[in-house]
Formats: sequence, C-alpha cells, structure tokens
Amino acid sequence: MQLVWFRNDLRISDNPALFHSQHNNQASIAIYIATPEQWIKHDDAAVKIDFWRRNLECLHRSLAELNIPLYFFEVASYDEVPELIISICQTWKITDLHFNEEYPINEQRRDHAVQNVCIERNIACHTYHEQLLLPPASVRTKAGEPFKVFSPFAKQARLQINEVDTLTYKPHIQSYIQVPTHAKQKNIEQLQWPEVSSSIQTMWPAGEQVATSNLHHFCTTNLIHDYKKNRDIPSVRGTSFLSPYLNSGVISVKQCWQLATQYCEQSDGATVWQNELLWREFYKHVLIDFPYICKHQPWKQYTDAIPWRNDKSDLEAWQQGKTGYPIIDAAMKQLLTCGWMHNRLRMVCAMFLSKHLLIDWRLGERWFMQHLVDGDLAANNGGWQWSASTGTDAVPYFRIFNPVTQSQRFDPQGKFIRFLLPQLDSLDDKQIHLPNKDKPDSYPSPIIDLKYGRERALASFKTASN
Repeated sequence: MQLVWFRNDLRISDNPALFHSQHNNQASIAIYIATPEQWIKHDDAAVKIDFWRRNLECLHRSLAELNIPLYFFEVASYDEVPELIISICQTWKITDLHFNEEYPINEQRRDHAVQNVCIERNIACHTYHEQLLLPPASVRTKAGEPFKVFSPFAKQARLQINEVDTLTYKPHIQSYIQVPTHAKQKNIEQLQWPEVSSSIQTMWPAGEQVATSNLHHFCTTNLIHDYKKNRDIPSVRGTSFLSPYLNSGVISVKQCWQLATQYCEQSDGATVWQNELLWREFYKHVLIDFPYICKHQPWKQYTDAIPWRNDKSDLEAWQQGKTGYPIIDAAMKQLLTCGWMHNRLRMVCAMFLSKHLLIDWRLGERWFMQHLVDGDLAANNGGWQWSASTGTDAVPYFRIFNPVTQSQRFDPQGKFIRFLLPQLDSLDDKQIHLPNKDKPDSYPSPIIDLKYGRERALASFKTASN
C-alpha cells in the first residue's frame, strides 16, 4: 500500500508525489497532518491557515472522485510527526511513503526525521521537488557556486528550464479501498482552525478548479499582455492574484510557466510575469543554499550591527496604517482587510519601516507573515531583505523609496488611496499624497520627516558597513 503525505501541495494535477504513488497501479491512501502549535511558531496567518482548510475540503472531494481516501490527523508540532507516520504506516501496512519536498530548515529536519524512522521500519521514502522549476543546487555559476544576483540566475535558469521534462502529472481513478480506522484519525472539522471573516474568504475562493481557471483567464486575456505596464499600479487589477494558490500548492509553478510560455512571443508582458516566477524560484534557491536566513539572520551578516530602533509607537503606527503617509497607510489597511498587499506597495512599506523609521526589518517580515494569505518564508524573507538592503542582490542601502514620490508615480490620481482611505476623498490629486493642514482631523500627521529619516538611515548603514 502507498501513502501520500499532503502538505503545501493541495492539488491532484501535476502533483508528482500523488502521481508516482500510483505507479504500476498501486493503491494509494492520502493523509494531511495539522500542526497548530507549529503554525503559531511560524507566524502563519489565520487567513492563510483558513485558506488551507478550504482547499483541503476541495482536495478531499477531488481525491474521492479518484477513489483515493484522504484522512486527517493533528499533532501539536513537527516533533510528533515521525511517530505518528510510523503508527499510520503500521496500521495500514504501508510499504512506501511519498511526499513533495519543503525547504525551510524546520521542515527539512522534520522530513529527515521521518525518513530515518521509515528506514528503520523498512518503509521506502520517495521525495519530489514540485515547488521548484529546477531542483536544488542545479542552478550554479561557472565556478559551481550559488548565484547571489538575480539577473544571471534568471538567465541561466531560463536556459535550463528549456531542457527539463515538461510532463504534467495526471493521477488516475483507482479501485475503491478501505483501511482500518486509526486511533488518532479525525474529521477535518475536528482540527484546530482559526476563524476568518466571510468577506476575506470571498476574496480568495478555494479549489484547484478556481486556481486553474484564474491562470487561464490571466494568460488568455489582455491581463498578461498588459502586465508589464499595469503590474505596478495598485488601483487596477494588473497582476495575476495567483500567489496564494502557488504558495499553498493549489496550482504548480510549472503549470504557470508552461502556459505563460505560449504567449511570450506575443508580448513582453508574459516574459515579465515569468520573471516574477523566477524571483520566486531565486528566493527559494537562496533559502536552500543559505539556510541560516531561516533563523532570522540577515544574509549580509554585517547588517546585524545596524542600530535598529525599538520604537513600539512607530511600529504600531506602521502596522495599523496610521503613519500620516497615505500610500503607506492605504497599503497597510489593504493588508489588514484583504490578507494581501500589492507587490509594489510591499516594497514601499518595507523600505519605510526599515529605512525611514530604522526599525528592524524582521519585525516587519513577521507582521507580513502573520497577515498574508500568500505568506511564503522564502519570498517574504527575500523581499524584506531586498528592501532593507540586508539580503542577496538587495537594493543598495542608499537607495530609499520616497513614499510620496512613489504615490505620485504609481497612484497619480489617488484612486487606490481614496478607495482604502475614504476619509481623504475630498482632497485634490496633489494633496492626497501628503495631506497638509487642511487634512481631516481623523487622519494623523506624518510620524517622521522623510529627509531626517533618510539621513539617519544612511548614517546608520554607512557606520555598520565600515
């Protein structure tokens, strides 16, 4: 009997672990193990965990149509997973365990522990790299070193992707099977799930069919062709909105890449969108090659000497969208109300916190993870370290986004600001980016002078680098 262990791969199409478990018409059983205490330790957002739950319900139905049962279990943390899996394997007479790799350091330790106990019990373990376009350690410089800059990484990756197997894995219907009830087996409703508002759930409908439909709509309409010009404008739907589905494995990065490839010759938009997929790939390879960044450490070690400010008042103002800078406040409100933030604004908000306010980027990284439906350790850490100038291929420390200039450039008429901050709707297109003395009393004054914040950041970074 074959056992498939689902994690962040909540789909049946292009799922190598599921596909290979059915090799030679083997009978497959699927499991999902919830780890609520571990989710808290990892700052997983309630909206993301709820998204997992709803996609698991869809996966349960899809697997049932293939006569593959999906059973649910719960333990507090990863430490209890190996013993549980061995118990399941013994109860159901499992000979082979299949799962897709996860790359953060805690997940790797968990999986190695599972593999070790399986070896002791003569249970074969089969692992697959479904989260990546290219396997770990496969994209290297001529010297055989990991790439530390995105552009050459992307160039080399494109060359290698063209040579990889383009097979999309499709499972098949198997004969109906029945197994004994395991003592720790639960219904999905019995697992510990956070409560999330129905309005946010509506924003992010669940299911592999939804994800696939959204991908096809994005790639077969002007959305992908206009992506290059619209992706930085927060007031328009210029992006794919597929990140939550990619992060939870409801759709695969290979499916996204292959469909976009069909349109690359028609417009630059498809190529630019593929570059975003390659940024995702780059950050995952960086996390694999430099695992210490999983431990809240900067990639550039010297930046730990920066005298980060521990100003709880400024941090809370940033978190709650009360900085007095409308583009920052609108973006932070979008995060709180939607569980998502426009990518351009993620960079603007990150730089404002880490540069103008000189508050430790790790506090911002954590806040994003605690609220993002698409929160991914590699991408979130990579984005924050890029913005804070502490990471690989990061923006130079002296390049600091001015939130007012960014607002004027990417939201010139204040459409995005007006939608998220209706109290500013009466201001004209000039005032809306930095309200003057005529601002509503309900809107706060700027918490910092941008010139002062910039000069302080430059001095702090320069001192730390010497």
